[in-house]
Amino acid sequence: MINISFKVSIVLPTYNGSKYIRQSIDSCLNQTYKNLELIIVDDGSSDKTPEIIKSYKDKRIKYIQHKKNKGLSCALNAGFANTTGEYLTWTSDDNYYAEDAIEKMLSFANINNFEFVYCDFYRFNDQVSTEMRVVKLPNVPKLGSHNDIGACFLYSKNIKEVIGEYNPVTHLAEDYDYWIRISKRFKMYHLNEPLYYYREHINSLSLSKLFEIRIVDVLVRLKNNVLDMNEAEDYLIGLIAHRYLGFFKINKIFVKILLLEKIKKVLNEFNMGQLSFSEAKIILKNIIFGKSYV
Repeated sequence: MINISFKVSIVLPTYNGSKYIRQSIDSCLNQTYKNLELIIVDDGSSDKTPEIIKSYKDKRIKYIQHKKNKGLSCALNAGFANTTGEYLTWTSDDNYYAEDAIEKMLSFANINNFEFVYCDFYRFNDQVSTEMRVVKLPNVPKLGSHNDIGACFLYSKNIKEVIGEYNPVTHLAEDYDYWIRISKRFKMYHLNEPLYYYREHINSLSLSKLFEIRIVDVLVRLKNNVLDMNEAEDYLIGLIAHRYLGFFKINKIFVKILLLEKIKKVLNEFNMGQLSFSEAKIILKNIIFGKSYV
């Protein structure tokens, strides 16, 4: 039997999210588990997002408004600083929960005395079709290779107190960095059921942004010592090779000849603290897109 005395805090960061945010808010407030609070952080929106948020009269909502956009990490940290729940999570303004998501995750955590749980989710693009594809996650996350936690999770207040805040310098991989940091101190348990709806957008990320995300992923893994230098070099060489038409193996050989030393230099300087996270990201992005670096 689930202990209804546990409060769950849901943080919802948003920036110009008026198109979908009502569905996201409703999915939080309409949960079968009622002992929750919703902390909405409006990170400097200039659309109708504030009006939509203010139209809700539910006393479980806390509203934080930034005058200027500060980025996702800062919005998350502002939200979590105002939580009072024993269990915590966060969601996005364009995604939404199944109505029993919180109840099932909390029950799974509570019954088994787990401090971190994550579950499968549906991936869809409603601008293209009504098809819902279930994303099945592994029972044991391999965070040294990629982000296996996904978009729906719940963790204890104790984890927040031990791990601390989300790191703003890891922009585009804030959650990945946080999960790696958690995995070093706590076990993470998989609930084998889809309880969340993850919306894809047509052209939501430009080509340069997609490559930037992959660069950040590499730097996050290096920063957290779950990826070695050789693996990082090989991954980045492969990333560049994928940009060009032709046979991947041949492209990779030529890229390695032309750019390996430059990539090594950047990664070594980053590892030794001579380059900051942001500096290394910019330089690697320039290398990938053909801009010079000595």
